[in-house]
Amino acid sequence: MPRRTTFRWMALSAALVGNSAVLFALARPITDYVATLAGQEGRKVHGTATVTPTKDGTGTEVAVTLTDDTPGATRPWHIHSGSCVKSGGVVGGGRVYTPIAINDKGQGAGKATVPVVLADTATYYVNIHDAAAAMGIVVACGDLTQK
Repeated sequence: MPRRTTFRWMALSAALVGNSAVLFALARPITDYVATLAGQEGRKVHGTATVTPTKDGTGTEVAVTLTDDTPGATRPWHIHSGSCVKSGGVVGGGRVYTPIAINDKGQGAGKATVPVVLADTATYYVNIHDAAAAMGIVVACGDLTQK
């Protein structure tokens, strides 16, 4: 069934139930995103990011993995609006993103639940920062693309 037809059918079903919150949640497209993270300014670090809507459709689940990073580093990270080339603000507030601890093999992973849904009409990217005391230094970045 084409995507547009599916959303119309779900919206009609929700309207018959009579719940406008359900109608809104089912009528809007929900999108998954992925990114390939690349080291910045000659750094070898790289990784991936995956972004999916929460099961209840009110937020966003984010998972990041890093490899070839500096052992022992702690990396703050965030989803931002915009792109790696044209930066924007942090999505969902910085406190929802727990810094990534890099192990002795140069690997790390992080997860966050962001209390907002990413609009499928906007652009986003993931930044990996050098340290809490050096947020202006980006060690890796990747533009999120819709799956």
